[in-house]
Amino acid sequence: MKEFLIPKGGLAALQPTTRFALLLFLVFTLASYAVMVALGLSRSGLTPDSIALYYGGVTPDEGKTTGELLETTHFHLFAMPMQLFVVGHVFLLGRAQARWRQLVVLLCFVGAGLDLLAPWTIQWFGAEWAWTKIAARACLAPTLLLMTLLPMLELLALKQTRPPQRETL
Repeated sequence: MKEFLIPKGGLAALQPTTRFALLLFLVFTLASYAVMVALGLSRSGLTPDSIALYYGGVTPDEGKTTGELLETTHFHLFAMPMQLFVVGHVFLLGRAQARWRQLVVLLCFVGAGLDLLAPWTIQWFGAEWAWTKIAARACLAPTLLLMTLLPMLELLALKQTRPPQRETL
């Protein structure tokens, strides 16, 4: 963790073994995104109608129950911020312009927030609020890919040599 305390030099300044571990983490993260997409497509689909049907049902008593939504929200309120924090931290160590990187991370967290909120808006306000899930996916998908693929490409492009030693305080 000491390598992350003073991030001068970004990903290039990390030890080769740390870069290797981060690369493996990002590969598994990318695989988890593929599973997440498959799960989303198989359950709720891509259209507002299919999303509304999945969360709201045809009649109010056919949709997701409050208990089911609470359980899913509870888990995702812990898991999503932690995953985004770790991937975002690695992404922020990259070479791209700092403001742009911060905007990507912010949009990703906005997408995660919308993703958590979407099922509730459908349950509370009706099927016409399925757009919140579509907006969440529109924020999450590109930002998650950027935050994963750009550091992966940068890590792969770096020479696997030991970085210069940092000054100790």
